[in-house]
Amino acid sequence: MRPRTRRAALTSAAALTSAAALASAAALVSAGMPAMARTMATAAEGADAGCDCSHFAAELAATRALYESRGEGATIPLPPSAADRYREHILGTYARALCLVGCPDVAARDLDEARVVFASAAFKSRELDAANAGARRLDRALEETERCLAGPSPPPACHLWHGSIRGTLARGSWNPMQLALPKQLLEEFRAARAGAAPGDDPPDGAATRAEAMLLLRAPGVAGGDPAAARALMEQATASPRYACTVDNRVVYAEILARTGAPERAIAELQTAVDAGLPSCGDTRYENAVDLGGASRCLTRLESRPTADPGWDDDCR
Repeated sequence: MRPRTRRAALTSAAALTSAAALASAAALVSAGMPAMARTMATAAEGADAGCDCSHFAAELAATRALYESRGEGATIPLPPSAADRYREHILGTYARALCLVGCPDVAARDLDEARVVFASAAFKSRELDAANAGARRLDRALEETERCLAGPSPPPACHLWHGSIRGTLARGSWNPMQLALPKQLLEEFRAARAGAAPGDDPPDGAATRAEAMLLLRAPGVAGGDPAAARALMEQATASPRYACTVDNRVVYAEILARTGAPERAIAELQTAVDAGLPSCGDTRYENAVDLGGASRCLTRLESRPTADPGWDDDCR
């Protein structure tokens, strides 16, 4: 499935919020709130963050804004400052959200929204530093998504991140006795789509991509169906969101190449490269990185159309 080396089939799930929300929450913090009104928490991996649980909504908006601004400054080619900003904003989001998910006396629905932001940051942070640090963040996020899913009506994004994290943690320990896992993950990603047409699931068709990659790579006995994967991504190309995420084209290209249509895979990657950095969506940094992989992959496929150009690593 697609957790890959840098990131998964999934790109992030983040709610839309404005820079004004970040400013308003920052003002609350700097206004000298009474010490007893503030609940502080220590984030994992040595990063300290605090949040004001009595102003939960504003704190959550600020945390979302920090997450959504992770790609600012990303261009082609990527400057080092963009990578630094991405890392700082992802780890900062994780630290802030870690405090928020521990806030008492907050409505379950609101806590679940914080858990979604927390899990998305944990997932994207998994390879930003030492492997054991990333794994600890994933373990912590898995716990929070399980709490989210235990509620009566969890947000679809909780299914997305719970399935994504489970798949990532299982990558290094796969064995034939785990044949139930792909089917379970397929159910999670379909629940994450919540009835949306392929590719229309927010924020950028991540659940569709994850489902397609599972269908492509899982054994048939465990639910794999490459033809269904190809049909799913073919339908996703009709979504207005499709062109906003380079990963959509890379996933579809891999599926085409692995189902006997390398010439169409080449065309899909060429379209991505020719289009350049999308102006829509909030995955600007991820798109810039993926464009580099798509370009390398395209060169190899053009040279050897039937060979694996490095789908599992360098193409992404």
